[in-house]
Amino acid sequence: MSWDNARRHARALETALDAKLASYSRIASAIARGPGGSSTDDGPGGYKLVEEEIEELLAKLEQAIDDLTTLINSPSQPPSTSMQHAAQRHRDNLDDYRRDFLRARNNVDQAIQRTNLLGSVRKEIRADLSEFKSSQTDALLQDRGRIDSSHRMLDETLDQAYATREDFAQQRSALRSIESRMGGVLSQMPGINSLITMIRSRRRRDSIIVGCVVAFCVLLILGYLFGF
Repeated sequence: MSWDNARRHARALETALDAKLASYSRIASAIARGPGGSSTDDGPGGYKLVEEEIEELLAKLEQAIDDLTTLINSPSQPPSTSMQHAAQRHRDNLDDYRRDFLRARNNVDQAIQRTNLLGSVRKEIRADLSEFKSSQTDALLQDRGRIDSSHRMLDETLDQAYATREDFAQQRSALRSIESRMGGVLSQMPGINSLITMIRSRRRRDSIIVGCVVAFCVLLILGYLFGF
């Protein structure tokens, strides 16, 4: 290979590297922006394929620079300072490409790790929210069940109260009916009133006599106990 052909080959590789690195930088920026920015799989169009192509171009450029160095050191090639400077410029460019590639790849790795971390956090948040909503729903259902049970108890209590009120009303009606019948009977038989009055008077008299006897007995017991 002649010197000119080797130089053209090195320049072509550098041009291809410039384009690939620019494309890789756009992919890195897209990944850093978040999901949906770029494909991050290993298929066509993914960042892994671009990385492999860049690594291949870097290896080819390094081989091309080695070829230039071999031509410079060839016995048939007269020594030339310009040729040495040209080879050194290509080697410096290779070092720059490698630094740019490593920096971009680190950015991609960090962006992917951050995206995976955010995805994991989102999954955990969604799981926590789902569990929280489920627990909230269960709590609400339990509260609703307790409220329904309280309503049923209140309804039963009200039904019992209404039934008791109806029983009292029926009893009051029955008592009024009995009272009215008794009043009718007493009005028809005037002697019953006097008989009842006599019975009451006798009961009071008997109560007084019994009370006096009890008091006298108590006084006798007290006098016996205390020696009066």
